[in-house]
Amino acid sequence: MAPYALIAEPDPGRAAVLVALLREVGLEGVAARDGADAQEVVRQRGAPRLLITDLALPRVDGFALLTWLREREDAAATQVVVVTAFDELRVRAWQLKDVLGIHALLSRRATPELVRDTVKRVLDGQRSALPDLTEPAAEQERQRLARIEAMRLVDEGPPDEELQQLVVEVAQAFGVPVALLSLVLGDRQWFKAHVGLPPSLARDRGTPRDWSFCHHVVQGRESLVVPDATRHPVFRDNPLVREGIVGSYAGAPLLTSTGEVLGSLCVIDTRPLVLGSEDLAALRELARRVAEDLEQKGHSRQGTLAPDLARAPKEPALTEASALALLRDAVQAVDVPVLLVAPGRRPYAGNGALAEWLALPSERISGMTLEAFCQHVAGLTADPAATLRQLDLASESSRGLHLTLALERPQPRRLRWVARPFPVPGGVAQLLTLVDVGGARSPREERERLLRVDALTGLDTRRAGEERLLREIGRCRRDGLPFSLLLVDPVGLGRLNATRGFDAGDASLRDVARRVEEMCGRSGFAVRWEGGTLLGALPGVEATGAEGLRQQFQSVQGAPEVVSATVSVEGEEDPQRTLARAQAALVRAKAEHRAAHPG
Repeated sequence: MAPYALIAEPDPGRAAVLVALLREVGLEGVAARDGADAQEVVRQRGAPRLLITDLALPRVDGFALLTWLREREDAAATQVVVVTAFDELRVRAWQLKDVLGIHALLSRRATPELVRDTVKRVLDGQRSALPDLTEPAAEQERQRLARIEAMRLVDEGPPDEELQQLVVEVAQAFGVPVALLSLVLGDRQWFKAHVGLPPSLARDRGTPRDWSFCHHVVQGRESLVVPDATRHPVFRDNPLVREGIVGSYAGAPLLTSTGEVLGSLCVIDTRPLVLGSEDLAALRELARRVAEDLEQKGHSRQGTLAPDLARAPKEPALTEASALALLRDAVQAVDVPVLLVAPGRRPYAGNGALAEWLALPSERISGMTLEAFCQHVAGLTADPAATLRQLDLASESSRGLHLTLALERPQPRRLRWVARPFPVPGGVAQLLTLVDVGGARSPREERERLLRVDALTGLDTRRAGEERLLREIGRCRRDGLPFSLLLVDPVGLGRLNATRGFDAGDASLRDVARRVEEMCGRSGFAVRWEGGTLLGALPGVEATGAEGLRQQFQSVQGAPEVVSATVSVEGEEDPQRTLARAQAALVRAKAEHRAAHPG
């Protein structure tokens, strides 16, 4: 089997960049969105020549993935480049570099050029030294704490009712006992809203900062997931873990429009936490909206900042280059899709949200012309030629350009294209912002949608699906009806993502999802269960009928190839037991498929 490189990376945009980079050095790149998917790729293809992995991976974290990999006999020669935004995780990984077989460590903010050079050195047999840590400057931390104080976010009154309702809904949606809206202060974390805490922590509304998982979110400016804290080499000795309060954690940063991370919106369980990349995306989106709400309320309490600005020391005069560099950092810190266009209509920098919405790695943007950028966007619509005639920047003397367009890829969206000119030294720059203007929903309805509907396929998420399964199985038992389950997994989805891009992989998964949904009919329903696995619920269908449907599903000519398995509820069997049998049946089916198709 040809050597390949495995990329364990939850961010599709960043994964696409790494796949392209590996192609430049002559390696096929295969992307996995979490540690469990990465393990499945290795089971199917054998150990990779190179593994590039984040340490904060959903389902199976980077430390556990590396430990598992090094237990395989065929992985002795696998070279490993670790990427992380979190300094303490990076230090611990370097301490374990010999045990885990780590050859290089990089910050998540490393440039593509540095990543490329590091990969080349590692492939040449060199091992890098521990890079300098990027501790935030004392002045940056002072500004962050000053922002929290200026927004008057910390008070001794009862938690805000709306925020309290939010954390209750988040805990219910994620199926966990604890959810927190945590602000990270100088020496402690303080819970602005909380549900499910032990009485002592609820009374104190906080812990020392040294105990805080949310501190790492603030330091790394990224979402952090710890699927099993009791086994994690950084967190297993944390007092909250030793006392059994935290068994797993996932938190997303509360990022202001000016780039400060106030704290985290997080979920906590006493047991291992099984969250997919889609769940983390929903948590990040909720955190973004909460931060916006806190900021708006803070502005109303804060009044004007003019006195503080008047006392601020004068900054050195800006040049065009320094002004654009500052703006680039601000653009990359926000979650709204933004493109910074330099004077002369030159695309200068885009952020991760723009890369994700447009399936365009942000590193490519600075080398494009505006015309090429507009052509790319138009190509994502149903009528590229007509759309391209609309897309442009605002007149430099105007207040802005506003137009609406509908994307069909990589995800259907109705967008508002907003270009606003503003002066910088040397000319007029523009900020191009994309705003989703889909049907208006209340904040609560939007939160519910994000947590219960899978954005890619439109099917129920696993959480919503489990609730429906319990209800339907109970109903069928009361009515004396059978109930069957079908699990479907597309074949070669990771390879399709790597060779033809995530657009092709997403289109294939949507096609399979549509077929599963059609097969379930009006009486059943379909769920995106985890990763590429889809579940079909078949109330009223007994085992023989379910097997017939499965075989019919498998035999459709020209459809994406799938592996599938079906089981039926047995008597008064616990639904979780039924699901476990279905999962085991799918694992066996995948093993049989690999044996029959070794190539």
